Amino acid sequence: MIKISLPTLLALTIVNLLTACALPDQAQTSDLVSKKPNIVIVMTDDQGFGDLGINHNPIIQTPTIDALAEQSVRLSNFHVDPTCSPTRAALLTGKNSLKAGVWHTVMVRYLLSPKHETLAEKLQQDGYDTAIFGKWHLGDNYPYRPQEQGFNHVLIHGGGGVGQTPDYWGNTQFNDTYYRNGEPEKFDGYATTIWFDEAIKYITQPKDKPYFAYIALNAPHGPYRAPEAFIKPYLAKGLNRGMASFYGMITHIDGQVKKLRQAIRTTGEEDNTIFIFMTDNGSSYHPTDNNNNITKLHQQLKQDHPNWLPNGGLRGYKASTFEGGHRVPFYISYPNGNLKKGDYSTLTAHYDVMPTLLDFAGVSEFPDDIDGKSLRTLITEGSDSSLADRSIVITNQRVSIPSPERPVVVAKNEWRLLSQNGKEQLYNLSTDPSQMQNVISQHRDIAAELRKQRQAWWDDASKDGFLDSYIAIGNPAENPVRLNAMDWMEIKNEQGVPWFIGHQGTADERDYPHWLTREEDFQALPWYVDVEVSGEYQVRPYYHDIPAGTPVQKKYCVVDANGKRYIERVWLRSSHCKIDLPLSAGKQKLTAWFTDDETGQSKEKAAFYVYVEKR
Repeated sequence: MIKISLPTLLALTIVNLLTACALPDQAQTSDLVSKKPNIVIVMTDDQGFGDLGINHNPIIQTPTIDALAEQSVRLSNFHVDPTCSPTRAALLTGKNSLKAGVWHTVMVRYLLSPKHETLAEKLQQDGYDTAIFGKWHLGDNYPYRPQEQGFNHVLIHGGGGVGQTPDYWGNTQFNDTYYRNGEPEKFDGYATTIWFDEAIKYITQPKDKPYFAYIALNAPHGPYRAPEAFIKPYLAKGLNRGMASFYGMITHIDGQVKKLRQAIRTTGEEDNTIFIFMTDNGSSYHPTDNNNNITKLHQQLKQDHPNWLPNGGLRGYKASTFEGGHRVPFYISYPNGNLKKGDYSTLTAHYDVMPTLLDFAGVSEFPDDIDGKSLRTLITEGSDSSLADRSIVITNQRVSIPSPERPVVVAKNEWRLLSQNGKEQLYNLSTDPSQMQNVISQHRDIAAELRKQRQAWWDDASKDGFLDSYIAIGNPAENPVRLNAMDWMEIKNEQGVPWFIGHQGTADERDYPHWLTREEDFQALPWYVDVEVSGEYQVRPYYHDIPAGTPVQKKYCVVDANGKRYIERVWLRSSHCKIDLPLSAGKQKLTAWFTDDETGQSKEKAAFYVYVEKR
């Protein structure tokens, strides 16, 4: 029998107690280190670099976002595409938008193919719960919807803005119907408030896994509408109605960001949450002209606010390849991530977001063929030599088939080479941040180098060709399928496609191309559809969408299915007709119109909406 003295026994007991106490602390520390961060991205729509107080704008009131910027990493040389859908595709795939197959915002050239693995899918596979609130604008039909692209929870409007043709009929940003996981749901209140309220409900619900909340706003995209209480202070400052509404939308967003940040704080997860604020392209409101001169409309504002630097001093706006079209605010906060706060002038882009977030989430395998680079080293260590000499290429295509002759800019260090239709301009931002002096004749060697970068980008982006996208018909995931005229194809003239309704539009919104007052300007064009299963289908063409109940006021409706024409009577004051017809599996075209011609040849009145249901 081993005898242990009392002092030894006491010593062993103390050691055991200390060890027992230490183990939970060590486990807790280990858990904190290994715990995956929550991720919140707030992305506004059409808000430019200068549309924040912190960026030389004493007129606009954005105290919350300004404070967030001061507390965060600020990427001051961060670039996106000049328009909505391409930016969103690049953000979610880590690829240049052309390579992601998205180069327009209409005519199905904005559909994100499911062959591309998204940030949401990668996080979902890694155990994250994922949600989107607001604007998707990468496809309104199966298989392009967010619920097919990695999001567990979906609450969105249709198309690229509230009230556009794919959206629920009659939406105005107030008391609208939105789509929750594909099903319409009526809401009370202002659109931006709804997106944030629903995101807060989601974030504050108890979870047993990390989450990714993508809050992609429709504001301040036009039409410029906000609660009147946010517009009046800007009217009192002397702003015209359009600018006051635009700024009012942004100030309302600022208050919602404050509410969101407070909600995250109440969960106790603020330190373990990556919080990003960014915008999708340059400003859609123009206080300066194309040469960066203050417009007559805004001269008095500049006199009243001499410190105001319109557009943050950048040239160009939304859709432009000048800096103001694609350089946007980007702020990222992550207390547990050991970020080094401050300004970073390193050239960065939207397609860097995906690999950066996957890196912080501990996902080691990035999708193949991405263009982005993880910025983790840059923002935790203060520099990253691998990013020092990079170049990025930005384009604004907005045509049916992309072309290297469309507007393109190559950015590298301080240089910007702009090209369009064979004409080139070169700017040095270190000496000419407003891009007023074309110096290509003095630096032909720089232009030649950047020209090679542009060619390499084009070769890479176009190597697989630019394929048509087709909307699936006959899949149980979406039956019936609603087709809308924003997705018409084969545009051969200047008619364009009807995309912006602007329900309850005002005189201040007259610059938007509302189609409801000029339906006769549009001739019915085909939808590209992919019939997955051969069989009997019912096709229901409507002049306006179902909730409108607008009478057709023509005798016949016509459906052309892949070259075969079907004709049916339209009875009395009906808003539509029904045609039962066989469809064979495969990719094909479908067109519908109304006419008084019993032969169906005359396309007098387009069917702007068509419902196709597998029987």
